Amino acid sequence: MKSLANKFEAAVVYARVSSEEQKKEGYSIPAQTKLLKDYATREEFEVVRDYVDVETAKVPGRPGFNEMIEFFLQQSKVNGSQQICRILLVEKTDRLYRNLKDYVTVDELDIEIHFVKEGVVLSPESHSSEKFMHLIKVGMAKAYVENLGEEIKKGMHEKAAQGLWPCQAPAGYGNVVLPNGKKGIEPDPVTAPIVTKMFEWYATGKYSLAEIARMAADAGLKFGRQDNLAATVHNILKNPIYYGDFRFVGKMYRGIHTPLVTKELWDRVQDARKNRGNRKPRRAKHNFAFSNLIQCGHCGCSLVGELKKQKYIYYHCTGYKGKCDEPYVREEVLEERFTEVLRSLRFDDEILELVSSSLRESHFDEKLFHDEAVERLQTEYKRLQNRIDQMYVDKLDGRVTAEFFDQKSAEWRDEQQGILHNMEQHQNANQNYLEEGVGILELAKRAGGLFEKQPASEKRLLLDFVVSNSTWANGELKVDFRQPFDLIAVGVTESKRMKVARVGSDDLHQVMYPRQDSNLRPAR
Repeated sequence: MKSLANKFEAAVVYARVSSEEQKKEGYSIPAQTKLLKDYATREEFEVVRDYVDVETAKVPGRPGFNEMIEFFLQQSKVNGSQQICRILLVEKTDRLYRNLKDYVTVDELDIEIHFVKEGVVLSPESHSSEKFMHLIKVGMAKAYVENLGEEIKKGMHEKAAQGLWPCQAPAGYGNVVLPNGKKGIEPDPVTAPIVTKMFEWYATGKYSLAEIARMAADAGLKFGRQDNLAATVHNILKNPIYYGDFRFVGKMYRGIHTPLVTKELWDRVQDARKNRGNRKPRRAKHNFAFSNLIQCGHCGCSLVGELKKQKYIYYHCTGYKGKCDEPYVREEVLEERFTEVLRSLRFDDEILELVSSSLRESHFDEKLFHDEAVERLQTEYKRLQNRIDQMYVDKLDGRVTAEFFDQKSAEWRDEQQGILHNMEQHQNANQNYLEEGVGILELAKRAGGLFEKQPASEKRLLLDFVVSNSTWANGELKVDFRQPFDLIAVGVTESKRMKVARVGSDDLHQVMYPRQDSNLRPAR
């Protein structure tokens, strides 16, 4: 591969940590920067820009990252005798990105990227197999933080089970620290009475949603969104949290917060809402596999199933937005198209084994990330324990009162419990993400065959797991895959290019397991 570095010796350094706490502790920014600048010196690069982010890379875009992208875009417009920088130095994949959107953004730049710790250099001239394996690493970097997020969600479910609302307080409430030290919600003295009046106004049947929104705003309630206040009021009036229960991720819980309205008033408002709509719900007569799963590609309405002659199932556009010319389609045709889509995810056995091996190799870097996070939490736990031990001595010596000791030690022990919970979340994420990554590859390989054999209800479950959006128009089915199947779909395309280019297994092994003692830069 011909290196861009032959012509352009200027380089950019990018370093990132995930939190301000890590930055204060000197967790990795100085170490990353030193590693990259030492590498630049050895490779005779001149570092012309330093970019740093103290922010998670789970979601697209960060201040330093965005500035760096803009710098490279401006470099593409430089002409004349000025030195052009087209080289990026970064420690490893997960320091640069942990999401597909940022990967695509960087991939579209005409630059050469040196992942120094991984011993990999990628450029526009890199072989498709090299890009493919890098894409897998991006997916695994994202998988770790997503598993950590799942563990955090479990904590939120535990909080909900205790009757504590685990999110931002809804209108009329404020987030507070309760007497037991836990975080919850309580009525806001200014806005709570206004929300109560909203229920009372609507129960009379005299006011529309828009009128109630105006009246509430006049009384001093501030709405976050101004584009559809009637919809905001509607969401408030149907929220059970105001009589004491709340719904979290599809499940109802009994809250311990103070209600703003009685259950009787809330029920009267619900009856008023239903009577005002005057709509009778339609009862489904058949369990159609794809009803409301597919959008019409012409008008955006849903496709619904219909039984003909008690034997044949056809799907058609609901036409809620007006007459639609999309013709009926047989369920067997949709099954055939979905089977083709799911089969497109399939790896052959050779690629599956090599990718699985690469995932296990990339697990080493994620384990280091996990171990460092746990070590920081352990240090904080010990710091709090030292405080408790020292204060106990102060209590014995009479320097602090027993009441003060009890108060502060209780606060610090609560903090320790939170740290232990965070450590457990990291531990679970570390154990699960590799197994899930390999398991998802296995599912992708078998998805088409599984889909063909399943009954209608199981077909629906499999599609809900793999596919996020589907559209049907003119006899053609288009789908958007959920993560990480979207990464796998791109990876399969790359593997097919590898086959066309006749890349052998030995070449693939070399891509995944480069010699660590070799010069990282491509041959000059």
